[in-house]
Amino acid sequence: MRGLWDLPMFRNIFWMGLSSFVRLSTNLLLFTLIARHLGPEEFGHYMFWYGVTLLCALIAHYGLSHMLLKEISQHPENVANTLGESLSLRLMLSAVLVLCALGGSVLVDRPELLLVLLLAHLMETISETFYVTYRALGHYARESQLAACVAITQFGFVAAAVITKQNTAVIAVAFLTGKVAQLALILPISKQTFGRFSLQPVGAAFRLARRAKAYAIDNLLGSAFGNIDSTVLRIYVGIDAVGIYQSGMRIFIGIAQAAAVFSSVFLPAMAKQALCKEKNPRTALTLQASFMMYGLVAGLALAYFSDQIVDLAFGESYSELATLLPFFGLLFFVRLSADAWGVILMATGYQAYRAKVAAIHWIFALLLGSFLTYDLKAQGWIVALILASLLQGVLFAIRIIRSKIESSMKLSIGTAIIGGMLFIPKLI
Repeated sequence: MRGLWDLPMFRNIFWMGLSSFVRLSTNLLLFTLIARHLGPEEFGHYMFWYGVTLLCALIAHYGLSHMLLKEISQHPENVANTLGESLSLRLMLSAVLVLCALGGSVLVDRPELLLVLLLAHLMETISETFYVTYRALGHYARESQLAACVAITQFGFVAAAVITKQNTAVIAVAFLTGKVAQLALILPISKQTFGRFSLQPVGAAFRLARRAKAYAIDNLLGSAFGNIDSTVLRIYVGIDAVGIYQSGMRIFIGIAQAAAVFSSVFLPAMAKQALCKEKNPRTALTLQASFMMYGLVAGLALAYFSDQIVDLAFGESYSELATLLPFFGLLFFVRLSADAWGVILMATGYQAYRAKVAAIHWIFALLLGSFLTYDLKAQGWIVALILASLLQGVLFAIRIIRSKIESSMKLSIGTAIIGGMLFIPKLI
């Protein structure tokens, strides 16, 4: 065990895994409590505006997290300037979004949810700038400790609102309060860790925006997953379907946090190798195996234990979810298989290509999903996402083959075939 602990990548995965476990467990429990308390219809309203405001907040996020992971790990001496520029851009975009939301709030049915949840997501975006900087510099233990502390605090605020049987608006305010507390905690500690940093002029923020536009497009399209779904389902099926679907999507996104751990650890390592023009097949192979095996195991768990998961987490009013979880499981496996290729492409400088593929992915999903959702409701939308993610993975793999990037095509094809067959009994 001592020998493994001496390996930096093992230590990083451990610390990231520990904080992700705390955040995963608290987030899953929180959304489960909210879903049980509000019921499918009101939870549908909450998750609809949660998704809409998260999509808006992605504009302020601007995809800078992956750029920070890559650039700070390659040039740690410039951390203060890079951090200051990123904060300036995100704050500027956040201010524009808040002004737009204030103007648009008079036109929507739940203005309180629009404004409160948007502020919460924007607070999270600012805090996440610091978290990513910790990871890029290798301070995984410090980042994990902060994230775990914040997750527990967040849980306390929202759980108190649920236990005291507050309405949807109060629960949203409790969610915002947790995000404000997070920023208040992380800001002074980050100043001690990174040294003096300051906001940059508007011109510097605009220059960063031009330089990072490929990251922004890729992140906006990639993060639309799980959030644009609510809009589609509300149009074609109804608000109750949004509540049922999003209860399953919360489980999906929760277990996907482990994939974010792999990405946060492997991306800086592969970016350094790309900067030095090194080729390390073992790193790429380990990355692929980690993504695909976790996707397979977690996906099969969703498929084969769907009834038990629904009964334990959400109760009888969400019984329709049991028929959707096997499809969520297959989607999870396919998506993580594609993400493995995507991380390799990002680390080796193919961000613009990733953004183009993400656009193709969503055009395909929306076109096919509009047709299938009309006939098959939520199940049809998930099938469309499965096929769109499969297309995305194929396009990623084609670029990797043409670019002669070190990877294992045999591992991917073999695991994909065997894994896909294991899902068949639960899908038919």
